[in-house]
Amino acid sequence: MNEIQVIESCQGIWIEEKWLHKAGLGLWVEVEMKNGEICIRPTSGAVTPRRTSEKGWNVFRTLGDDAEEGCLRDASEHHDIYLYGKK
Repeated sequence: MNEIQVIESCQGIWIEEKWLHKAGLGLWVEVEMKNGEICIRPTSGAVTPRRTSEKGWNVFRTLGDDAEEGCLRDASEHHDIYLYGKK
């Protein structure tokens, strides 16, 4: 089952899901950094996923409340045209 792939890590490394699946790793993995290597293995216990907080969502929802009105009609619907000149 050993497969080797050489990849450039200019902005990070993406490990394809099929590789993780073939290696027998589940949805949650444990990543350990050692000197000169990174080890990826299945988690040894139950993982509690992070939950989004209502407070955080409320802050996000209010971001545009005090925004000044712009001069473009339907800017949110046609943002590609206004920002990038693309239809």
